[in-house]
Amino acid sequence: MLLYAATMWDTALRYLYEAAQHGSMRLASEKIGVAVSSISRQIAQLEDIFGVPLIEHGRRTIKLTQAGHIALAFYRERVAKQDSLLDEFRALRDMKAGRVEIALGEGFLSEALAEFLDTFQAQHPLVDLSVIVGSTAEVISRVAEDEAHLGLVIQSAESPKIRIRTSVLQPLQVICAPHHPLAGRTSLILRDLIEHNLCLTPNGYRIRNLISDVEARNRVWLQTAFTTNSMYLTRKMLLTGRSISILPAIVVVKELMEGSLVTVPLDEPELDDTNLSVICRLGRRLNGAPLHLVTALEAQLRLWSGTPEGGDAARDEA
Repeated sequence: MLLYAATMWDTALRYLYEAAQHGSMRLASEKIGVAVSSISRQIAQLEDIFGVPLIEHGRRTIKLTQAGHIALAFYRERVAKQDSLLDEFRALRDMKAGRVEIALGEGFLSEALAEFLDTFQAQHPLVDLSVIVGSTAEVISRVAEDEAHLGLVIQSAESPKIRIRTSVLQPLQVICAPHHPLAGRTSLILRDLIEHNLCLTPNGYRIRNLISDVEARNRVWLQTAFTTNSMYLTRKMLLTGRSISILPAIVVVKELMEGSLVTVPLDEPELDDTNLSVICRLGRRLNGAPLHLVTALEAQLRLWSGTPEGGDAARDEA
């Protein structure tokens, strides 16, 4: 009887989760391939068991009640623990097998990161890698909701659901070609950039928000010649020698190593103290393939940033 109840709970909670995620029972039914009536019946049975409504009835779209949010939090935690258990079993069976889901900002899509992931997968051919790109807010949300094992963000905003595993100092600097007029300067301030072609991310992106805060404080307003959320285009614009940008060096680490781009420090305290963080959900213990990858990634980030072992933030897992 207990086994049957547990199985029914799993099914009903999954239906509730899918309905909440998709906003309606009809869309959830298309996703999981069961009738709308079955989803509705399972949710109603849960409400009978718990004695409280889980959704607001009489609406065209699904809106969870407070009890519904509690039920979903329980379901997510249960799924995460089940995934963790399976990862541990896989780790015992074959330490190189598993699946890793990573969420990161577009700025991290560099050749250096691609080479790192390719090397990792060559060493662990049975590991499936999934990389999802989004804004800082989207990355934090995916990690908090267990849609990604880990995330990479610049200057992570505080969140009660997020744990910073590793943090390396990555000041925002002026990036330009070695033959650009600013390349020979020992340091710059924001006002020095006014007369130059600036290539920046759009408003709303974390790096642009940090720059905007300094603009407001100094009452200096930069004019961008080229705005894009594509780091690929940004790098191409910088390599022409006409444009400059404000970025963490790790975004162009391969170009810096080759000498095709250079950095010039910005003498702006708010931009000199930014960090690159590896984040995971608070309380989530990584095992198996995710732990192998995040450990290798943390070591690589320290290498790229010049941070010594032990110089980063405290880790969540050993």
